[in-house]
Amino acid sequence: MPEAGFDAPPRAFVRTLLRRGTPAEPLEPDDDEGDLTAVGDATLARAARYWVVVPLAYRIAAFIKVFIGFTAANGSLGLGPVLAATVFAVAANSAAAVWLLRTGGLRARSTGRALALDLAVGVALNFAVAATAPAAVQPFAVDVSWTWLVGTVAMWAGTSGVPSALWLFAAALPLRSALTLAGGLPLDHQLALTRSVGCMVALAVAIVLAAGILILLGVGTRFALDIGLRRGREAERRRTRRIMHDSVLQTLEALAISAPGDDAQAVARLKELRSIAKAEAGELRRKITEPVESGSTRGFAVELADVATEMTRDGLRTQLVAADFADDDKLSQDRRTAMCEAVREALRNTVKHSGTKQVVLRVEERDGGIAVVARDQGQGFDVRDRPPGFGISQSIKARLAEVGGHGTVDSQPGRGTRVTLWVPS
Repeated sequence: MPEAGFDAPPRAFVRTLLRRGTPAEPLEPDDDEGDLTAVGDATLARAARYWVVVPLAYRIAAFIKVFIGFTAANGSLGLGPVLAATVFAVAANSAAAVWLLRTGGLRARSTGRALALDLAVGVALNFAVAATAPAAVQPFAVDVSWTWLVGTVAMWAGTSGVPSALWLFAAALPLRSALTLAGGLPLDHQLALTRSVGCMVALAVAIVLAAGILILLGVGTRFALDIGLRRGREAERRRTRRIMHDSVLQTLEALAISAPGDDAQAVARLKELRSIAKAEAGELRRKITEPVESGSTRGFAVELADVATEMTRDGLRTQLVAADFADDDKLSQDRRTAMCEAVREALRNTVKHSGTKQVVLRVEERDGGIAVVARDQGQGFDVRDRPPGFGISQSIKARLAEVGGHGTVDSQPGRGTRVTLWVPS
């Protein structure tokens, strides 16, 4: 359904849905190609697998309703065939609905066969009721079995488009006449004519309702995917900004620091900066080339130790305290990564702003999650007078919030700084 993609105007998209129904096969699009049309069709197809559950549920409820109406109006006359048809329809549709929900919906390769079988069962059921019901109540009895075909028309409208359902509507005219003759009634029988009109109206209503549901399903999927894509792009922008802030910007700031005047010290400083730049380049390459879902077999405490070791090149001595922490892979990879990156940013802030080269890093289980507390005895600052910069607001707080956690910064002038990071386990 290429013309129904996300670049097509809304009216064209709706017309295609009504003409062809939902996409037949949810092929997985190539993420690298960014084909929004394929993404939209695949998403819609997954939702459409369960489309036929709606007509099945309608049949279950409608058969019970029309059966009650039939018995209230006609008593026990013709009760046998109508009761048998109702019991069969409710059982068959209930079993089909359960099967669809358990197996993941109707697949493309079986759609045609399933619709054809459903139509054949509906026609056979109507002829069985029409031929066995007493002539006096035959039109009312056919009203009950006709409920199956109402659901059939709705199925065809959703999976194959409204034109297919209209062809069935046209074929239902001679079928309804044949059912009248099967019951031994003339075509001009007044009651048969009246009930036939009612049956055709029911089919028309089913087509209209199916079209409405189809539009809601398609347009709703389209809007939901559009929102998801926008949020995904925004998340990717935030990730890129964090990478630039946490790696490239840090290196550039280090390079901007004036070298000492002594030649030996200048050479040593240059060597140190080259080492920093090389390490940051390797880290940046790893971040932009690693798979989206990457796992780690190492413990969380070991990863924190790696972060602390990395900061030693900036002269920061970190004491890691994890004696009371049982590292048994309680955190998901996303939360482990977010926590380590937030810890790295907190330690960098210590190096740049605290005036001290020592920090205590404690990891513990707390409040149903994992907490890491970075505490230094540096010069501190007044958190009320200094608004949080990008590092605190984005690299720490926003990053943890994305995985369900939070971060807080407590500091007072002359009394050091405590950064508390927490994520649920």
